[in-house]
Amino acid sequence: MNIKDLFGGEIVGTGSDFIVILKGKKRLLLQFSSHKLIELKGEATPYGSTI
Repeated sequence: MNIKDLFGGEIVGTGSDFIVILKGKKRLLLQFSSHKLIELKGEATPYGSTI
């Protein structure tokens, strides 16, 4: 599964190192061993496509 497969899902739970996403009838756990959160200042992603 890729991160893009999670789009359209609903976040139903969070913790300090995980997010639970409900997509259809499936609940998916996205767990991070480390992470960095950066607020983007424009309307584009770092790759140049719009959000």
